[in-house]
Amino acid sequence: MKLSQKTLSSLSVLSLCLTLTACGGGDVESNPPQQQEPDSGVYTGPAPATEDIQKYKVSLWDNISTQNRCGACHTEGNQAPYFASREDVNDAYAATNPLVDLTDPASSRLVEKVAGGHNCWLDSDSACGETMTSWIKLWSDERVSSANTIELTAPVIREPGSSKSFPDDSALFSQHVYPIVSQYCVDCHNEGATFAQSPFFASNDIAQAYESAKNVINIDEPSQSRLVVRLGSEFHNCWTNCQENSNEMLAAVTAMSDAIAVDEISPEMVVSKSLRLTDGITASSGGRFETDVIALYQFKTGEGSTAYDTSGIAPEANLSLTGDVEWLGSWGLSFTNGKAQASTANSKKLHDLITSTGEFSVEAWVTPNNVTQEGPARIVTYSAGDDARNFTLGQSQYNYDFMLRTEASSTNGDPALSTPDADEVLQATLQHVVLTYNATEGRKIYVNGNLIEVADEDIAPLASWDDSFALILGREASNQHVWQGDIRLLAIYNRVLEQEQISQNYDVGVGEKFFLLFSVSHLIDLPNTYVMFEVSQFDNYSYLFTGASLVNIDGTPVAEAFDMRSVRIGINGKESAQGQAYSNVDLAIESGQALAEPMSLSALGTIIGLEKGASQDEFFLTFEQIGEHENVVVPGVIITPDELPASTETAQIGLRNFAEINHSMSELTGVPQQTTKVFDTYALVKSQLPSVENIDTFISAQQMGVTQLAIAYCDVAIDDDSLRSAWFPDIDFTQEPNVALSSAERPNLLNPLIGQLMPLNLSSQPDANLVYNELDSLVSNLSVCGTNCNAERTQTIAKASCAAVLASAVMLIQ
Repeated sequence: MKLSQKTLSSLSVLSLCLTLTACGGGDVESNPPQQQEPDSGVYTGPAPATEDIQKYKVSLWDNISTQNRCGACHTEGNQAPYFASREDVNDAYAATNPLVDLTDPASSRLVEKVAGGHNCWLDSDSACGETMTSWIKLWSDERVSSANTIELTAPVIREPGSSKSFPDDSALFSQHVYPIVSQYCVDCHNEGATFAQSPFFASNDIAQAYESAKNVINIDEPSQSRLVVRLGSEFHNCWTNCQENSNEMLAAVTAMSDAIAVDEISPEMVVSKSLRLTDGITASSGGRFETDVIALYQFKTGEGSTAYDTSGIAPEANLSLTGDVEWLGSWGLSFTNGKAQASTANSKKLHDLITSTGEFSVEAWVTPNNVTQEGPARIVTYSAGDDARNFTLGQSQYNYDFMLRTEASSTNGDPALSTPDADEVLQATLQHVVLTYNATEGRKIYVNGNLIEVADEDIAPLASWDDSFALILGREASNQHVWQGDIRLLAIYNRVLEQEQISQNYDVGVGEKFFLLFSVSHLIDLPNTYVMFEVSQFDNYSYLFTGASLVNIDGTPVAEAFDMRSVRIGINGKESAQGQAYSNVDLAIESGQALAEPMSLSALGTIIGLEKGASQDEFFLTFEQIGEHENVVVPGVIITPDELPASTETAQIGLRNFAEINHSMSELTGVPQQTTKVFDTYALVKSQLPSVENIDTFISAQQMGVTQLAIAYCDVAIDDDSLRSAWFPDIDFTQEPNVALSSAERPNLLNPLIGQLMPLNLSSQPDANLVYNELDSLVSNLSVCGTNCNAERTQTIAKASCAAVLASAVMLIQ
């Protein structure tokens, strides 16, 4: 049974080196062949005979026929088929056609081979597969089907309660597996090893070792454990004979597994058959509009320090990950305090290809961590620092910001085009954001497929973009303006996306998705009937269930009417403690109801917590009623709390409001309010500062605004030679912090600072000694800075100490 995508939407460090012949007949080759002496790079054979062969040459053949790719093997006299022939592109075209599917490029044989490890030219097999797919798409163009079909087939039938869960304590691991790994794997998989290699399942800390080992042990199928497979199939650091070592490890894991009871399900429950995520039918993300894409990041690699540009447009602007950036199991990157940056040389293609058309689009699936980020915080930026950019997608609290360098803007891309404050368009949830620009209509912002009604008042052609800038995700080139959140996909085009194309990509969605068909045939006596969900790993901690529906894959209608009431999702032998959005389902399914097309049960979606991981968590459904089967769930007893008398008392303390905060900071520091840096910061955060004196209304976003203003005042004050000398006459700011701010010298910084910013010695203010101790701890930590301890850092530490006091309750509360 085939269903259209539209219809359904409503519903693998150290390794043993293997010697392989570069062009031999083996299907999998771990490394690409040695690059031979390059030829001139110019094709001198017969011209392409047709327009399609010319398109094939430019899109695919020019990329794969080089010596460092397929051209090292698949040429005359080497390895057939000769699809990389440099003698005659027409012959190469004929040899390539049987190896590609122009209507579904991802299923092409060429893609399957490189994605399976056959002569991949990158460090990531999956990235090679995605890039090959992109090249074939460029050739196939309009022949790619935009309405992919999904064939629903009967899934595996698992009985609920057949999975196992890791015990809370490590006793079984310590008894069976740890003695082996702690003896033979400790030289690598221990955090104290010279060349430490995660996961640290041979850690001296048994608790950490156990937590790490959970990721490489499969207690349901011990033979599939990575600890076993790495030894037996991949010959990874065997200590004697690999097969014997693998058998030893398998026996240990099996003994551990045998001692763990399976997850039991209460016999009273009315349950469907169970499934794992990987038992589902892959819901392809095909159907995206990607014509004119010049950089594409789908973040499928899942590990390592590189996120690959798989657009197929050379040069690949691959992103290097630094700082606190984590891969998402659901495809994507999670930014906490890090960035992903392309080289300036490879980022230059953005400059060249966008300035050549004078228009572009930026498409991203993002999940901001919160709605308090300011700056704007940089989500995606093509820039060189705080004050110079070509374009930026940023966040300011509830707003998306589009900064762009044109003839009418500053070199920083100001003024920014922002979504309206009152609309609170940006939310801390998964959103599809598209920026478009051309010189006729200016900038536009689309969120979740909808054009945001905000006019670009400064429409102008692109100015002289700088081709030395870098594409960066997560923060600025200066490492400032940190953005926190997830990016699930990023695509950059050198043409404007139209509304229809944006809607198409929004409808397709993002990430790896599966259709899970939970069999209920045994409950309603209708063969091949399933409750179907579209399920994806939402992040590293949860799953997203959407599109609940009822379907019969034979197309058989309902023979006898039945009721379905209160559907709940179970995981690993129990109902999930959260996310039971379908518990209110109450439907009467009539006789004759057609199920050839999925019948919607609910339009809701819900989040279920991840427990053992996507390959091991086992899901099932429970029902209070389905057909003749019933298990009424008795709600828990609600205990009414004791009534508390109403009170009209209010806090005896209050806050300074925005004007009072600004005036107080100016008076305490001696920095005039009209100083440029202070004035500009105040204008930026004024609306974020407290507007009333009631402390009950104070929120974290307001504290962030107070902190930003305090940093501006302290920055100006410490940079001013006169003020700095007056405040700290006994500190030598030309010395490194470990000298200038040593334990003996530190009072020369802290006592004057406290005296300056806490001048009144009020009985109700914080104790000066406690404040001193807190600042002493702060300075002590900041003074330990390795190779970065220069004199400039001494001044920076002084600024940080100043801001810590100035932005605190010492100033704010009155």
